[in-house]
Formats: sequence, C-alpha cells, structure tokens
Amino acid sequence: MHKNGRFSLAVLNLAVFFLISLLNRSSQAQEANPSLIATVPQISGIRIAGSPVIVFDHLKDKHEWDQLPDAPVTAWKNADGTVNLTIPFYEEFRMRGPDLLHLKSDPNKIYSSMTQASDPVENHYNYFHWFLAPYTVDGNNIYALTHTEWYACVLVGDCNQGNNQIDSWATTNNSLKSSDGGATWSANGLNQAHLVIDGGDHWTGSQELKQRVYRKALDHSGIFTPSRLIQEGAHYYSIGFQVHRDFSKLDASTGLAPVDRYGYVLIRTKDITNPKGWEAWVGGTKFHTFTQHDYANFQAQQNGVALNGSQVQLIYDQHAQEYIVVFVIWGANGPVYYMTTKSLAAPAWSDAAVVAGSAKLRANPRGPSNKACNEGFGAANYISILDPHSPGMNFEFTTGTPWLFYVVNPALCGGDNLQRDIYRVKLAVRYK
Repeated sequence: MHKNGRFSLAVLNLAVFFLISLLNRSSQAQEANPSLIATVPQISGIRIAGSPVIVFDHLKDKHEWDQLPDAPVTAWKNADGTVNLTIPFYEEFRMRGPDLLHLKSDPNKIYSSMTQASDPVENHYNYFHWFLAPYTVDGNNIYALTHTEWYACVLVGDCNQGNNQIDSWATTNNSLKSSDGGATWSANGLNQAHLVIDGGDHWTGSQELKQRVYRKALDHSGIFTPSRLIQEGAHYYSIGFQVHRDFSKLDASTGLAPVDRYGYVLIRTKDITNPKGWEAWVGGTKFHTFTQHDYANFQAQQNGVALNGSQVQLIYDQHAQEYIVVFVIWGANGPVYYMTTKSLAAPAWSDAAVVAGSAKLRANPRGPSNKACNEGFGAANYISILDPHSPGMNFEFTTGTPWLFYVVNPALCGGDNLQRDIYRVKLAVRYK
C-alpha cells in the first residue's frame, strides 16, 4: 500500500506537470495568434422580430374591474415550475401557466391595497402598493420591492376634487413578502419597518400641506416604478426613476416646488429579505446607503444629448455578457430605446440606440391604424422585457430572443381606460 501510494503520487505529479506544460503552450500560442483567444460577441442592434401577440385579453381574462395592468409586468417561477406573471396594480392579480408563453388569468386576487394597505398615516408607508420587483430563490418565499403611492390629500379629504390626488402624490418603495408562492402577501415588517426608500417629500405637518399647494400645481415626488431585481455578484439591483422637489423654494403664486433631483437611480441590496441597508450608486464603483443622499441621478444619452427617458426594465444578455436596459421617452409615442452596461456594480452606460421597427409598430392590433396614438410606444405602455428560455426563477436572462411585453390602454386613442390589455412582441438581438 505504501509503495502503491508513492507510485500513484508520482503519476499524479507527472500528470500535473504535463497539464501545466500544455496550458503554457496554449497561452503562448494565443499570444502569438490573438485570433485563437475566445471572444465575447458584442450587441450590434435589437429589432422587432414579429407581430404582437395578446397575453391578457380584458374581454375574457378580466374577472374584476380592478384587474388592471398599470405598470411593467414581471415574472417568477414557483418551486414546481409554474410561471407567474404579475398584473401590477394596487389591487394585485397574476397570470399562471407552465411557461411564459402559455398563461391563464388567475381570478384570485393575491393582494388588496384597499383592505390591506389604506393607512392614511404617512410614515406608516402602507398605502397602495404596486408589486414591481418580485424575487425568489426557492419558488415559495418571494420578496417584492414596491412602488407605493400615498397622497397628501388624504389628510385633508379632498382627493376626489380635480387633480388633487396626482398633484399631491408621494412615492416610497417598500418590501412585501409571500410564503406561499405568491398566493397571499403581507408587509415585510410593521409600519415603517418595511420601508426600503423614502425618496420624495414628506407632507405631514409641512407648510406645503398647510397651503394646499397641490390644488394649484403638480408637486409629485419620489422614486417611481423600480425595475425588476437582477443579481450580480452578492447584490441585487434595481433602477427607479426619481423626481425630487425643493419645497424650500416653493413658488407661492403657482404652488409649484422646483425639481432639484431628476432621473434614474441605481439601487442595490445584499439581502432581499431585509428592507434595511439598501444602497444607491454614487459613481464609479461607489454605493452609499440611500440616507446619505449623495447618490447620482443619471439619464440615458444619445450622441451627447440627454434623453428624457421614462421608467426602465432590464435583462442580462448571456451571449454578450452585458445588461440590456429598455425604455421609452416621456411625452409623445416613439421608438423603444435600449442601452447596455457590462456591470451594474461599476456601470458604464452605452449610447442609447433605437429598437429597430418599434417606432411605427401598431402596438394595439385592435386599435386604429395609421394614427399617432397607436404607433410606437409611450410611457403608458409600461414596457418590459422577458425571455421564456431564461434559466433560474426570476427571468433575469436572455440568449438573444426575448419578448417585449407591454400594456395597451385604449384611452390613449379615445377608448375606455379600464379595457387594458397586455401584449408581447418578439425581439431579436444582433451580435457582431
């Protein structure tokens, strides 16, 4: 045994020697001929690669009036492989099926803000939650980062007058949880314990509330519509859109507080189960806790000009090994744009480019043709990007053939605001 052990060790050492020699020769050959080095393809474009397919049809899939898509959809898988697609609203529903392309509307409401989150106390942060970033590691326990709306007019009782609700709108981001695969949800901590970020104005006891400035002007604030969570390294990332106002410079005549922060905010956490400890990107590789207020607001750029982009959604391209961020421009309909970065831990955003074929796409096949209201995409289409072939539980990845999911609101062409549908259209990523 002792001799055999020595012999085996000698053979092992010899094998290791030859392996090292082989690797050295391979390295030398690559240095002599760089073309032998494996290259990662680069994204050279993204285009529309099909026609719209309806996902949620209000004519047959809507079971209650408030089953209404009102934000970008996201998805997760349960432990048994069942796919869940969100129907995000303050009354939350979902669609379910064996995969992302074969979904049925679930008539069971999974969360009701009207009954579970209508607390008028501002610093309880428990008023009208939209589930925008659900994430699970086991398919049973799910944690969602929310877009949470509260309105200063609830303290006065005049929300039903004019635009008071929207004009006094303050958004926070909170953590909700489910332990039954998403069938039921609750706040991840009582009162302010489930607060993740308070990125807007605090109205209670303020001079602006006393003056009822929202009766004169739009004074909304906060970090709106955070994107899906996506993991890089030890962190989970999301991108929200912030409007922050300086009420110390309130114009008494107009009732308007000027915006002093505007644009995207990149946030992250190491622990999705803990509402505390979220960080925001400062620049380079630096992230600081959000409460330090030294984070960067940034915007997409095209040829050196800032684009006034709306909420984003993102996905990781496994071929190009970079993140794709899709968005549209606030205002009139137009194309879908995208930008990329190799890392979220040290983001370096590419110049924004247009998704070919998106500017003139007839987004609503039921809607009018050759009309600007039904050509291209706007912020109210709430675009998202998902790939049915994505590995894992949370549809974070693509291999080049994702689908653009989006909401159609007939009201944009004079129809009924409550008759919203969800469509998807296939995308094709080109590489070079």
